[in-house]
Amino acid sequence: MKKVLILSVLVLISAFVRGEEPWSSDLVQKQYPDKVSKNYKPKSKSVDFPRWAFHSNLLGFVQFGPVVSAEYNFTRNLTLNAHARFSSVGALTTIMHEADVDEGGRPDQFSGIAFGGGPIWFFRMRKDKAYVGLQFEYEMSDVLYMEDYVNEWNRDNRKVILMLNTGYRFRFAQKLRPGPHRQFDQFIRDNFFLNTGLYVGGERNQYKWDYTEPEAGSDDLTPREGTEIKPFGMFEVSVGIEF
Repeated sequence: MKKVLILSVLVLISAFVRGEEPWSSDLVQKQYPDKVSKNYKPKSKSVDFPRWAFHSNLLGFVQFGPVVSAEYNFTRNLTLNAHARFSSVGALTTIMHEADVDEGGRPDQFSGIAFGGGPIWFFRMRKDKAYVGLQFEYEMSDVLYMEDYVNEWNRDNRKVILMLNTGYRFRFAQKLRPGPHRQFDQFIRDNFFLNTGLYVGGERNQYKWDYTEPEAGSDDLTPREGTEIKPFGMFEVSVGIEF
């Protein structure tokens, strides 16, 4: 009998110290969901991760055009990227297409856009992620030189670009102290991120050019089309959100 009393006292003291009711089912089912049934079986947090991400490389405005990207996460590590690069609003785009001085120098008009995508592999670094990916792009552009001159000419470009994209994804929201519990605020804090990295690769351009006026340059025997290969690269500072 003494053994039973001693055991009961020890159980009561243990429950009092831990702030729990003695013989409560919570001792057995600690941190277990309240409502579990055949129709409701909550998933483990280990298999719950953001499936979509959207971000924009705003640093592209001072390079070869801003990049807007969408990503789908197959797993925590493997992601498929699809993006568009608006090369016509990049500050360095006209420099890339600069001709010889006697042929007009920098373009007077430029219009172009690029589409692409590819796989990305993320390496988890605590709350942040390092990443490396292979990106493919197809760019279309039209360039006009010596506008309103007798020898005005335009060039049509079709580029295939292959790049290695590597960098680091900072997930600052994961490090911040808990904030307001409003749903929208919580969504922003939990899903905001910043990418810093670079693109390194090369481009193959199939071009075709001609004078705007058919009778202009009749004595110019320069080939009107051809292929050229050049290096290509950009720095990345992207702001985005994942959910």
